[in-house]
Amino acid sequence: MLFSLLLMNSYAYAQNKKKDIMLTVDVDNITAENLEETCSFGQGDNISNEDFTTIVTIGDEVKWKIDVLDSSRGSAKLVKYKHENGPKFFNADSISVKNNRIKGTIEEGAGTEGDTEKYTLEFKIKKQGTNEWIIYAIDPKLKLSL
Repeated sequence: MLFSLLLMNSYAYAQNKKKDIMLTVDVDNITAENLEETCSFGQGDNISNEDFTTIVTIGDEVKWKIDVLDSSRGSAKLVKYKHENGPKFFNADSISVKNNRIKGTIEEGAGTEGDTEKYTLEFKIKKQGTNEWIIYAIDPKLKLSL
């Protein structure tokens, strides 16, 4: 019986996935009024950043990363993940950046099938030739699948 429990735990652990969420920013052209046009998670044109949803399961490791659009010449950095509403899948109000990425693991008991967490992803940009970092935020979603 002990062997079966160990095998089940190994099987459950093996099902956990790493979810990389890449935000690409057109640093040269971004303003507070055009985030939809200058920021993308790689989704289709018919899905807004606000409606962009990543499907997650218990135990998944979610990593947010940021990249600058190839033609842009400035810099972009993540600042933090901030829970807005719905269940707290990471059991935290916010997760700070480390090594220019934000990482969290979907906690056991995070919610039930179909639950959605709305969050804010804060990032900052610095246009080429300036020393000023400007902070922006977009608010996508996570959806739990069991």
